[in-house]
Amino acid sequence: MHTRRAFLVAPGKFEIRELDVAPGPGQVLIKIAACGLCNWEQNHWKGLLGSFPQSLGHEWAGTVAAVGDGVTSLQIGDAVTGLPDSLSGFSDYIVTAATRCFKVRPGVPLEHALGEPLKCVVTVLRGAAPEAGDIGVVIGCGPMGLWCLQGLRGRFLSALIAIDIASHKLELARRFGATHTINPRVEDAVARIAEISSGHMADFVIEGTGVPEVLDQATTYLRSRRGRLALMSAHERAAHTFDWRPVQNKGITIMGTHPSFSSDEMDDMRRAVAFLNAGTFELDGVISHRFPLVRIQEAFETLEAKPVDYIKGIVIP
Repeated sequence: MHTRRAFLVAPGKFEIRELDVAPGPGQVLIKIAACGLCNWEQNHWKGLLGSFPQSLGHEWAGTVAAVGDGVTSLQIGDAVTGLPDSLSGFSDYIVTAATRCFKVRPGVPLEHALGEPLKCVVTVLRGAAPEAGDIGVVIGCGPMGLWCLQGLRGRFLSALIAIDIASHKLELARRFGATHTINPRVEDAVARIAEISSGHMADFVIEGTGVPEVLDQATTYLRSRRGRLALMSAHERAAHTFDWRPVQNKGITIMGTHPSFSSDEMDDMRRAVAFLNAGTFELDGVISHRFPLVRIQEAFETLEAKPVDYIKGIVIP
């Protein structure tokens, strides 16, 4: 199959190239419907990861266009998302192992079926380990934070608190399940959490800002005796200072809940797609920017600059 594919040829510079792809034994050819823009791939964009030229894109969903020898689990026309075995999703077509694909139920828009980041959300939630009646806090209402709220909403927790400095993101947080919202620029977050929890404070905090200075704040939100701090975001800057005294005094557990935290990424992916198919995860309202493949350069420039209304961007070939 003839396909276009975006290649990063230098830091901050994409080219669209053409090539032919075909599935081998155990593989499937996927026609890409959408591929998400991920903050982690800014490391490639900035020349910090990989070598040039390199293809990117791992948050994809699409339709099976052809199957290789030995593939019986999928058929042409199946809607799928996947846990990638390569970074190549910014393409018209990709080839991947059939075992890395998960079926998306009819009725779920494929541009909403971005399985890989939802798998990461499941890893975060399993790390945070919410218990019945917990007070939960999510700091940062970007896409990952909003998906965490969606996964936690309901009557299982005593309170689900969202913290952000952007009012429109806090509005989405309320829509997606937050019982309380806090803007730390206009109110004292520690005092507000103490009020909401009647002095108990948070049982777990999910940090989703990627801002090192927020880490100190996060420890002040937690209870004494094994409060849990789950670090979700990618941090581009080092934390040059960090106050370990609250960690020691309260007995806080800190977890880096990135993909390598998962004991079984394929199982986390299975759980994420089950949530997606059941309607637990919603992307309507989360996806704010859409770009055709020919505007991949603009897409990454927008990802880096993040205008005020930016939440999540996708590329639609």
